[in-house]
Amino acid sequence: MVSELTKEKNYRIEVSSLDLYSAQNLEEDMTKLFQNDLSVIYIDFSNVEEVSSAVIGLLLYKKMMFQKQGVRLFLTNVKPQIQKILKILNLSCHLLA
Repeated sequence: MVSELTKEKNYRIEVSSLDLYSAQNLEEDMTKLFQNDLSVIYIDFSNVEEVSSAVIGLLLYKKMMFQKQGVRLFLTNVKPQIQKILKILNLSCHLLA
């Protein structure tokens, strides 16, 4: 689901829809990213067209857990429709790079 885009800290989501059913796979992939000893992780959302509230909650939870360990997490190349949702929820400043 998440593939390495560049050598160090950029990763791309490979599916277009992140829903409740894909949340567990995303959580597992993000846990693996955390084990790579990085200080910043950028997740490229250019392929993502839809995102569920469960996944938004997961992203916030992971961001909080990563921050406690000194790792920053940001989403990049987020589609306008998802940016709009994040803005309505007042989360764009927390998740977007």
